[in-house]
Amino acid sequence: MQESSHDRGDEIVRSSAGDLTARTVTVRQGGARSISAERVDIRQGGAARLQAGRVRIIQGGIGLASAKRIHVTAGSVGAALGDRMILEQAATSIAAARETASLEQSAAGVVVGQSVSVRDSVIGLVVTPRLEGSNIRVLMGPWAALAFGAGLGAVLALARRWKA
Repeated sequence: MQESSHDRGDEIVRSSAGDLTARTVTVRQGGARSISAERVDIRQGGAARLQAGRVRIIQGGIGLASAKRIHVTAGSVGAALGDRMILEQAATSIAAARETASLEQSAAGVVVGQSVSVRDSVIGLVVTPRLEGSNIRVLMGPWAALAFGAGLGAVLALARRWKA
């Protein structure tokens, strides 16, 4: 992997790169270890870690994305942290939005947000004061998660006592 650290206006990556810092970064069929920019566009590429103002991912992947606005289409994100996010035909383990999160034909492990809008999607656990949408499958709500955690804690405590 090529090591690089830039502090230029714009950066276009078409192969592998190390750490990138620029005003605008565009990744096409390539990847980077970490990206720090005001605007990031990724098409058929990826990055391990990303921090930006606005992020747009199309058919790509990110390990950890932290941005004000995140928009993922046909891609995946390990953990997405931001003010607003839109996931379309995407997958994520954790999506945490300070304001709104929107999922359309997507899958998520945990979604946290002030307002969550979902259509044709599956979510493991959703924590929000406002959930709206259609054809939603939520595996666990907050009360079910609390009951599951309490039950698991009791079983582990009993197993620990029994083993001792």
